[in-house]
Amino acid sequence: MDFPGKPKKPDASQALDGLKKIQQEFNTAAEDNLRKAEAMGQAVKALEDAQKREQAHEDARYRDRIANSAAYIKGLLAHEKKPHEFFVFVDHTGSMTQKPFYAALDGAALLKQAAGAGIALWGSADDVRPVTGDVLDPKVREGFEKKGASSDFKPAVDEMVKTAALNQLDGKPTHFVVIGDGEFADYPKAKAQLEKLLKGRYRATVDFIILGRAGTGMEFLAEQLAKDFPGRVKHHLVNGPAYWQGTEADLSKAVQDTVAKVATARILPAPKPAPAPQPKTQPAAAPRPPKQG
Repeated sequence: MDFPGKPKKPDASQALDGLKKIQQEFNTAAEDNLRKAEAMGQAVKALEDAQKREQAHEDARYRDRIANSAAYIKGLLAHEKKPHEFFVFVDHTGSMTQKPFYAALDGAALLKQAAGAGIALWGSADDVRPVTGDVLDPKVREGFEKKGASSDFKPAVDEMVKTAALNQLDGKPTHFVVIGDGEFADYPKAKAQLEKLLKGRYRATVDFIILGRAGTGMEFLAEQLAKDFPGRVKHHLVNGPAYWQGTEADLSKAVQDTVAKVATARILPAPKPAPAPQPKTQPAAAPRPPKQG
C-alpha cells in the first residue's frame, strides 16, 4: 500500500530496460567507430603503398641518372683506350652533415660505377676508412658512424701516396678526387705530403670539389699547389642555390655534374696549344718598267 508523500521505489525492470538501451547505444557507436577505423586503416594503407611506389620510382630514376652519367665516363675510357685509375676521398668531418655528405657519396658512386674507383672516408676517425658495398644503399650509409673528432687531411694524403705508388707499378696514372666542404686542421702537414706526392715519379692528379662556400683552407691549398704543379691540381666550387637553398637532390645533381666534368677533363687528352700567329709579310713590289726615251 502506497502512502501519499512517500517516494516510490524504482522498478527493477525499468532500470534494466534503461541499461539495455544505453548498452545498445554504445554497441551501435562502437560498431560505427569500428567501421570508420577499418576504412581509415584502408585509406592509410593505400596512401602508404602509393608513397612506397613513388619512392621506388624516384629511387630508380635517381640510380638511373647516376648510371647514365657513369656510362658516359665509361664510354670515354673505352674510346681513349688508355688506363686511368680514379680514387675518391670523401670528407666525413663533423661539418659534413647528411645533405652534403650524401651528395658527396653520390658523386663517388658515379666514379665507382664508371671506372671502378675506390672510395674512402677521412676526417671522422684517426684513420682513413675504405668504403665497401653499395654507397647508394641507405642502410650502408647509416652504418658510416663518426668515430672520432679528427679533421686531419694528411692521413688521406698518405693513402694517396700509397695508391699512386701501386698504380705506377702498373703504368697507370691516378686521378684523386677529394669531395668535402673545404675545412681541415693540419694544413702544413697535408701540404708537405701533397708536394711529396706531386714531386714524385707518380703520375697523379688531384681535384678538390669544395661544397658550400669559397675561401676555405682547401681552396687556398689547391691554389698554392696549382702554381707549382699547373694542370695537375685543380679546385671546383659547388655552392650557390644548389647548396644553400636547394634540396638534397639538387646538391647531389650539382656534385654529380662536377664529378663528371672532372673525370672527362682527366680522361681526354689536353688540347694542343694553338700555333702562334705568323707575322704577315708584305708582297714584294713589282719592278717598275724602264723609262722610255
